[in-house]
Amino acid sequence: MNIGIIGWGFVGQATGKGLGTNKKNKIFVYDKQRTSPLTLEEVVKASEFIFICVPTPMHSDYSGMSMAIVEEVAVQIAKVAGGTDKIAIVKSTVLPGLTQSFIKKYPKVNWAMNPEFLTQNNANKDFLNTARTVIGASSKEVGEKIKKLYQTIYPKNLPYYIMDVTSAELTKYMSNNMLAAKVLIADEFYFLAKKVGANYEDVRKAVEADPRIGTHLRVPGPDGDVGFGGACFPKDMIGILGLARKLKVDMSALSAIWQKYLKIRKNRDWEHMASAFREKKK
Repeated sequence: MNIGIIGWGFVGQATGKGLGTNKKNKIFVYDKQRTSPLTLEEVVKASEFIFICVPTPMHSDYSGMSMAIVEEVAVQIAKVAGGTDKIAIVKSTVLPGLTQSFIKKYPKVNWAMNPEFLTQNNANKDFLNTARTVIGASSKEVGEKIKKLYQTIYPKNLPYYIMDVTSAELTKYMSNNMLAAKVLIADEFYFLAKKVGANYEDVRKAVEADPRIGTHLRVPGPDGDVGFGGACFPKDMIGILGLARKLKVDMSALSAIWQKYLKIRKNRDWEHMASAFREKKK
């Protein structure tokens, strides 16, 4: 199968290299920030499946996330893919409702949303060892075609969850924010354990033995600090909180977690990542 990758960051590389493990899959790449042998138009023309893997940075004032880069790419894809059998797949983490807006704006394109569940430091390995594949599609036929694409590299028993595009978008946000919340709750029990004289490591191991709770309760984290590092969790948390404010949905519990995170996290590594921020338009 011919596969186009728009954006060659850690998500694009994991997707392209992962799908490329099946030699029958041919990968075509375009990245605006890097030297690319092909133009975006040429990649779209050459591909049956086009994955959008571009950044969705947070606004510098933490009010939400910018969808501008994804929207710019969608416009260009629609000019070439409209009226064809090609499938444009949003892989970038986008706010719930964005892919549906593409379906309305560009109805001649087969749109889909296929969220990634990758860690930045182990993206390639995570892609090939995923626990599940979530596919949001504009039609059942489109969803099944994407499933067949993934079946060229994944084991037969891998679970697939095919749903509408907005549900797929929300699945990504709920997954990341649940994990982020778990980290902050673990931090609080770590500090409480110190106060009461408990051995947190013993507590952690016993708690993690409950399959309903799972792992990743180590404190401090891999970088030696409390809270969560990298850009993904902070970006996704403020993104969904910004959407909630806009829609007047009460997410005060998640908001409290974000405020606590800002209070206890010393190493705000994501503030130094150039790709993590975009100035908010006035």
